[in-house]
Amino acid sequence: MSRRLVVAGLAAVLACPALAQQTPQNQAIPYPVAPQPAETQPNQGLGQNAQEREQRVRQGGAPQDSRTQARQGQAGAPAQMGQQQSQADREYIQQTLATGTVSLQASNFALSKAQNPRVKQFAHFEVAEQNTLSEVLRSMAEPAATSSTTAGAQQAASTAPELPQADAAAMERRSKAQGGAAFDKDYVAMQLKGHQDLLAVQERYLQGNPGNRELMNVAKLARGQIQEHIALLQDMQKETGR
Repeated sequence: MSRRLVVAGLAAVLACPALAQQTPQNQAIPYPVAPQPAETQPNQGLGQNAQEREQRVRQGGAPQDSRTQARQGQAGAPAQMGQQQSQADREYIQQTLATGTVSLQASNFALSKAQNPRVKQFAHFEVAEQNTLSEVLRSMAEPAATSSTTAGAQQAASTAPELPQADAAAMERRSKAQGGAAFDKDYVAMQLKGHQDLLAVQERYLQGNPGNRELMNVAKLARGQIQEHIALLQDMQKETGR
């Protein structure tokens, strides 16, 4: 029952005034004969020559704004944080999907080749849960994804994960392996290491990335289920032999 609740939870996871000048009484105030445009009048904050004004314009602001550079720096900080968030989301999804794909493929082999009843039952659970986790993560690429979904998450969710060469080779060997006790032992050992790696992916994302609420909820749910699976696998490893 707890496993079904976790799977359902994963699926559900799918926001300064100027001072007036005083003049002596009856003294005439000089006015220019012809009004001059404001941009041609000297401005201490602007600089005394056209070259400085032109330089300020090229820096991205109005000539009279002597604080353009500071404002640009302030505006650049949120953009940089957004890029870092997007990169963290992309790496989290890529790593979770890649590790989960290996576990899913190996479990598909175990459905027909495992001999131990507990190992075969675990393989059934793993196939269902990895399919659900993959479905939730790939939903991040849908047009209806929430506004908090970053571009990095969308890109990773819409791209097939790349498996390391060592994992691809291991899948090839398991596809050709004979069923039986040796297969069960190898499957349990591989699943234990894969779940430990997958748990590390969730922990890194949760500890260093307090940004995307949806992905953090996925990682929290996944972490709890992975920890449960590690305990089951350690128990099965004693039964099948190290």
